[in-house]
Amino acid sequence: MNRPFTPFEEYMLLDDRSAYPMDSFRLLRFSGKIDTTLLEASINAVARYQPMLQSVARKTTGLFGRAHYLWEEVKQPVFFRRILKGNEQPFPPPERINLFHEPGFKVYFAEENNGCAVLLQFHHSVSDGIGEMTVVADILTDYADRLEGKIPTENPRNLDSNLLSRRGKSGLTLGIYFRYYFDIAVTTRQLLFGKPIPLDSSEPSIQADFNAIKPDYLTMCSTELSSEETRQYLARAKANEVTVNDLMLRDLFLTIGEWQKRWLTSTAVNSFDTGLIRVSVPMNLRTEQHQHIPAANTVTMIFLDRKQRDFSDPQRLLQSVHREMNWIKRTQQKHVFLLGLRLRQFLPGGLAQALKSPKCGATCVLSNLGRVFERLTIPQRNDGKLMIGNAVLEEIDATPPIRPGTLISISTLTYAGRIRVILRYDSQNMTAQQAEDFLQKLRNKM
Repeated sequence: MNRPFTPFEEYMLLDDRSAYPMDSFRLLRFSGKIDTTLLEASINAVARYQPMLQSVARKTTGLFGRAHYLWEEVKQPVFFRRILKGNEQPFPPPERINLFHEPGFKVYFAEENNGCAVLLQFHHSVSDGIGEMTVVADILTDYADRLEGKIPTENPRNLDSNLLSRRGKSGLTLGIYFRYYFDIAVTTRQLLFGKPIPLDSSEPSIQADFNAIKPDYLTMCSTELSSEETRQYLARAKANEVTVNDLMLRDLFLTIGEWQKRWLTSTAVNSFDTGLIRVSVPMNLRTEQHQHIPAANTVTMIFLDRKQRDFSDPQRLLQSVHREMNWIKRTQQKHVFLLGLRLRQFLPGGLAQALKSPKCGATCVLSNLGRVFERLTIPQRNDGKLMIGNAVLEEIDATPPIRPGTLISISTLTYAGRIRVILRYDSQNMTAQQAEDFLQKLRNKM
C-alpha cells in the first residue's frame, strides 16, 4: 500500500543533507554474549509488522507540477551488518540512509572487549523517538523469547497498520483554532520573526557546503546519574512543583549560558548576550486512539526562547519555563508547527524552498524519552537492568539528528532507575573537548 507523506515526514526528508543526515540512533551496550543469528531473526520478525520500517520514498508530480512524496512498502530483509572484532572503533561511520533507494532502518552489531554493542539507525521520516523505542523493546522481547526456545508471538502488541492514517495529525479543529486564536498567533509570530542563534552565536556561512559528506557525523558523548542522584533530581522537581522536563529545560538554558562564556570570544559573547536562544522540544501527539499504531512520526515540535539576561536568576527562570510549558499545553500550541508546515507546502517552492537556506532554526534540541523498558517481561537484575540469557543490557544511548546551525541535540532517558543524558554534536563546529565540557556542566546542575 502506498501512503502519502505527512508534512512532518516531508520536512524530515527534504532537510536530509549529506553532512547532516536526518538520522537518529539507538546504541545498546551489552555485557556477555549475543546470538547474532537469533538477533537478526528478531529484527526481521519485528519489521514485518512495522510498515514504516519497510518502506521507501517515491517522488511523484501533482497538481501544478508540485512534488509529492509517497511511501511504498517493500518486502526485503533488514540491513544487518556484523563488524569484525579488533577495530579501534566498534563501528565504522554509519552510512547515510537514502530513502529513495532503501528503507529507513539499519542495524549494526559489533563485538567489544567485555561484551557487544548494537547500533540501530532510523531515518527520522520513518519514526519519532517514542516509536523507535517501541521497536527496540519489541526486538529485545522477541530475542529473549527465541533464546529461551519459545515461539515468539506474531505482532504481540496488536499493531494495526490502518492506524497509520492518524500519524502526524495534531487534532486541530476550527473550534480549537478560533478558541486559542490569539495564543496561536503569538507562537506563529515567534516562529516567523524570531531569529535564534547557534551555540557559537554565528549564522552558518553561506559558503559552507552543507551537502559535503562528513564521515564522522555521528559524534556524541553521554553521562549517567546514579540511582540516588536520579531520586534527588526527581525530588527537586517535585519540591519546586514543576515537571522534570521543566527542570531539565532550565538547567539546559543555564548550561548554554555558562558554556558560551567559557568558549566564546568576547565579541561573540557580546553578540550572544542580545541573541535569541531557542530550545526545540519534541511533543508526543499520541492518545488512546494511537494505542496500537506502529512506529511512525506522531509528534510535533514546540519552541522556548530566552536571552542571556534571563539566566541571572535560576529560580525565576525555572518558574518562567514552568509557566510557559503550562501555557503551551493549555492553549494547544502543539498545533502551530504542523500547521505551519502544511501551509508552507502550498506556497511557491513548497517545503523544499523553505529549507533551501540552512539558517539556524534552534540553538539546541531537548528530547526526553522518559522511562524506558519498564513494562517488558524480560527478567531484571537486582539493579533493574535487563537480563537476556547470559547478556545484560548495561546502557542505552539515544540521539535525535542535528542540522545546520543546531550544533547540539540533547536526549535524556531513564533506564534501570538512572537518568542518562546523551549529547550529539556537530564536529565541524564543536570539538570533542567542548562537547564533553558542555555535558559535564549540564550534569553538574542535575
